[in-house]
Amino acid sequence: MTDFKSMSQLMLKETAFECVLHGEYPRTFNELCERPHGFLHGLDFVVEEWLAGMQGFPNIIDMDVCRQQASQVLMSVVGCRFTITDFLTNKESQTSFMDVMKAIKDLKQCFVILAKPYLNISPLANWYLDLPLKVQHSFKNIHMGEIARRREYDGALMK
Repeated sequence: MTDFKSMSQLMLKETAFECVLHGEYPRTFNELCERPHGFLHGLDFVVEEWLAGMQGFPNIIDMDVCRQQASQVLMSVVGCRFTITDFLTNKESQTSFMDVMKAIKDLKQCFVILAKPYLNISPLANWYLDLPLKVQHSFKNIHMGEIARRREYDGALMK
């Protein structure tokens, strides 16, 4: 018996990650990166659910390829989480703004892998493609907030 995943299951609705993955973009570092309910942590579960969903098509899909693809996407999520965390939290960061943007670009490309099998189901494919855009939007807003705070702090010191 084949276990097909519903669109709701694949999108992690009615789970602890529903509000994280289907709400507004994360506005703080903790909402974006922290465990157990940060957005990037939720992406780990998106990939796991996608892989479980692929198992519903054993005669059509090569599961070894799917496992490799899922691993690639998970590594991209980890890389993105690392670069953002290093850039935003370490005063002596070795990560540049461009490094973070490259990691987010890689994340976007990897999420195309998740969307491809569902191109005929637009809401699901679009959801997969929008997830890394939320990461990008969130990171840029958090970063801009940090720049504004530093300017205010520097301005207060100059007075």
